[in-house]
Amino acid sequence: MISTPRWPAWAAILALAAIVSGCSESPTTPSISPEGAADTTAEPVTAEVAVTGGVIQGRVEPGDPDQPTLRQYHGIPYAAAPVGALRWAPTAPVTPWEGVLDASEPGPICIQRTRVGVPFYDRPLDAELPEQSEDCLTLNVWTEADRRDERRPVMVWIHGGGLQGGWGSEQSGRLLAGHGAVVVTFNYRLGRLGFLAHPELTAENPGGVSGNQGFRDQVQALEWVRENVAKFGGDPGNVTIFGESAGAYSVSAMQASPLARGLFHRAIGQSGGGFQPMSHRTADRTYAPSAEKLGLQFAAAVLGEQEDRSLAALRDVPAAAILATAESSPLFNTYEFLPTVDGELVPADIGAIFAAGRQADVPTLVGSTDDEGTALLAHFVRFMGPGKSGFATFAGAMLPETRDEIEAHYPTGTDAAAMRSWAHLFTDLTFTYPMRVWARSMGPLESEAWLYWFTWHPPIAEADAYGAFHGATQSYLFDGLARFRAVPTDADREFARTLAETWVRFAATGDPNGGDLPEWPAFTPENEAYLELGPKIRTGDHLRIPEIARIELAWAERRRANAGASQPDE
Repeated sequence: MISTPRWPAWAAILALAAIVSGCSESPTTPSISPEGAADTTAEPVTAEVAVTGGVIQGRVEPGDPDQPTLRQYHGIPYAAAPVGALRWAPTAPVTPWEGVLDASEPGPICIQRTRVGVPFYDRPLDAELPEQSEDCLTLNVWTEADRRDERRPVMVWIHGGGLQGGWGSEQSGRLLAGHGAVVVTFNYRLGRLGFLAHPELTAENPGGVSGNQGFRDQVQALEWVRENVAKFGGDPGNVTIFGESAGAYSVSAMQASPLARGLFHRAIGQSGGGFQPMSHRTADRTYAPSAEKLGLQFAAAVLGEQEDRSLAALRDVPAAAILATAESSPLFNTYEFLPTVDGELVPADIGAIFAAGRQADVPTLVGSTDDEGTALLAHFVRFMGPGKSGFATFAGAMLPETRDEIEAHYPTGTDAAAMRSWAHLFTDLTFTYPMRVWARSMGPLESEAWLYWFTWHPPIAEADAYGAFHGATQSYLFDGLARFRAVPTDADREFARTLAETWVRFAATGDPNGGDLPEWPAFTPENEAYLELGPKIRTGDHLRIPEIARIELAWAERRRANAGASQPDE
């Protein structure tokens, strides 16, 4: 089957991590002591746990008055190392190990592209990054449970980073675990190593498809959770998947995929999702007509003049050389290597699956922040220029169908006003509108949906300029404010506790209501209810409808145009 590439709008600017700091080309051997016991003398250790593949031993994080004692397990292999003949192959079962695997520290992160030049997100990455390796398919577990029969709700975090960067251990699950959940995070293949389609890959796959390797990793991680999480006090029958940005896009993909059906029971999407119709042709660029053709073009660029252009030859190329080709070529130094409609894992366009009501019918909680565009705008200003002219260029490129109406709803009288409107338009276009579509799409199904709007301003140095920036929500769920050199106040800590309690309550019951929250009505196409999560936690309805209505009209025109357009030849 020929795979059709999809280029979601968020993917052009949301690779928030990470700089390549070293690439290991051979599998990383698990750290196992010769005597068969993990070497964890520096900290208290957990009891040994038998999981798929072997025995592990983690570490104990002592509690304090605000946090219970937790057991942490890191770097647990959940699949075979995707190296050699398994590079770009569908995810394979984990290779068993002997002895006791030291699971006290995270394993290497997946090989990924360099930073994309958004200073706000690059600055926190100035510190040395973890080791990178193709042998990176590991996961991490945080749990307070000390008995296997506790059956706590399970929360599986899918990290963001534009499907080009990021890693599971970047976020700590301690806060959510301290509120009663068993938290799992994991790595998955990224970019050119995680989303490459190629005719030879298609031929060797029994399903007759290729691409979406990173999504297959996600399914395999969920299967590991189903088989093993009870050993950590988790309930395999009560699993919530949640993610932010590209992680939320992944949540929507898992909700749309028949291969993930039954592996989770609730879904949370934060500031992302696969709901924007995107054309495959732009005014100044023509894309490959299929993901397989793009894969052939990429293979030719990597292999250069050598006679052997086979998949086997491509698999012999060091990962560093693959990254170098991707970074240096104008054709590949963007985001072509993204999810494809392969007819199997992603059977159709994700938005179309939701529109038809064919997604997983599970309780769903979604939302976005008030200022998603503030930090991300720098990317566009570099190419389009600032002020009124830059806004006009952006609006014309993204929404040519309703450009005049859009500009009427986003004031551009001065350059300063245009920059503010630009950030607001980007926020509405890329996040506010898609999250509303996600919530609306659950209306015909039995399970309920809830919509939130995050307006809390983290205490960063540039708080007035950035507001509730893209990524602010996860900064409170994962004790992540330090990443932005922010010092939390007592109010920040209390807000983080409220947020964690709400997310865990939803994971436990399928309903976020309870605690000190005001009554949070489920979203319906009629009431369009939402909860504002900010200094004032309050309900509202029809979030930013005047602006969203114009975007909805433009996207409707885009869908009609895409439906009738033929694929380009080159």
